[in-house]
Amino acid sequence: MVVVWVAVFVVLGVWRHERFATHGFDIGIYDQAAWLLSRFRSFMTVRGLDVFGHHMTPIFAVFAPFYWLGAGPVFLLVVQVVAQASGAAAVFLLARDRLGARWPAVALAGALLLHPSYQFLAWEQIHPETLAIAPVLFAYWAARERRWPWFWLAAVLAIACKEDVALAFVPIGLLIAAWGDRRRGLLVAAGAALWFLATTRLVLPLVNGLGPFYSGYFGDFGDDGGEVVRNIVAHPGRVWEVATRANRLDYYRMMLAPVAFLGAVGLPGFLVAVPMLAVNVLSSFPYAQEIQYHYSAMVVAGVILGTVEAVALLARTPAARTLLVGLVVATSLGATVAWGPSPIGVRFRSGIWALETDERTAARADAVATVPDGASVSASYNLVPHLTHRPNVYEWPVPWRAGNWGVRGENLHDPADVDWIVVEQALLDRDGTELLDRLLAGEFALRFEREGLLVAQRLRPAAPPPLAAPIPAATAARAPGPVG
Repeated sequence: MVVVWVAVFVVLGVWRHERFATHGFDIGIYDQAAWLLSRFRSFMTVRGLDVFGHHMTPIFAVFAPFYWLGAGPVFLLVVQVVAQASGAAAVFLLARDRLGARWPAVALAGALLLHPSYQFLAWEQIHPETLAIAPVLFAYWAARERRWPWFWLAAVLAIACKEDVALAFVPIGLLIAAWGDRRRGLLVAAGAALWFLATTRLVLPLVNGLGPFYSGYFGDFGDDGGEVVRNIVAHPGRVWEVATRANRLDYYRMMLAPVAFLGAVGLPGFLVAVPMLAVNVLSSFPYAQEIQYHYSAMVVAGVILGTVEAVALLARTPAARTLLVGLVVATSLGATVAWGPSPIGVRFRSGIWALETDERTAARADAVATVPDGASVSASYNLVPHLTHRPNVYEWPVPWRAGNWGVRGENLHDPADVDWIVVEQALLDRDGTELLDRLLAGEFALRFEREGLLVAQRLRPAAPPPLAAPIPAATAARAPGPVG
């Protein structure tokens, strides 16, 4: 199962990348991060933040040596798919030991690989919390079996992937304490909570100068972390109203239906999902309530752990075990066909994968090849992942205009330092088209044009801005603010 799963999603992922259907956000950010760390640099121009001012992801330092040997986006795609697939081994070990049988354990491991959210995490290119799923699963199994060297190794690997993965280890630590090892469990829970607070409240603000860029994701409860927590505690009615909205109910259904809703029954395992599930449900960020995005990484880990624990709790006889495991297999297959992105899913040919090539694909490749190695470039989001191995690559229209840059668009780089522009006209909005036309009228000259792909090279430095005339007092109140 693991070999087939890896083969399918590696091939689909590589096709998607080679056919220019990957993005600057997602794979472009992390590919440039690993490349920069391999060159002992750390400011990501794709994101406008330092590697460790964006997220606390020391795991990417492990990838840096591979970039000395020529690794790139495909390497990261393969690493993530293999890491995800290894999670099935952790589920197998846990289910084997909890159920005392091997073939039911194989079936439950297959339920992880069939879960639509787990498959969509492979579709969603690269995200560090997805890399953390397998270590979290292994850590839970090791804690259950008191294999402490394996537990610490898995825990360190998981937390090194991203700061909020530490939230999953707070319930794991409390479970360890409840399972009889009180001192070790409280140490794990307290250490995980302190790591999360230190990285989000001290390290990230110190590196990026402002703080976590996701502090404003809880519009219903406030903008500051402390304010959010106070409002959640003080207003349980508002929490209930948000948590029971229609899109939240759909989210619960699509996360739990693939495992016959047993994931929420096996409470020890499901507790691993609770911190990030609460974050997602209470967030005002709409993507957090969609099963296909990385926000659900720790949730799906807790759901599958809860499923194993539920079968162990409810199946008192071999016949009951067979019935429950068979039910999970049936619902997993049904869900992956109805909702999943795999070749057996109805959405497979909906356009989510780049299954076809055309003349524009070749034009994109030629356009990217026109830009010299190391040159500073601003490019369309689908071209950025093919240009990330350089110090300065921006996602158009950055750095002329802020868009997905920094925490709030601050500290934008000087556009005069950009020497090349590579854009796909079909992806430009009206403002982007007008900006490009203005730049081509003097500062830049076309060097390539085919199938809607344009490559332009800087001819001369940007003209200095005109001296600003004083704004008359009568009109000062109507003066527009800065863009972005």
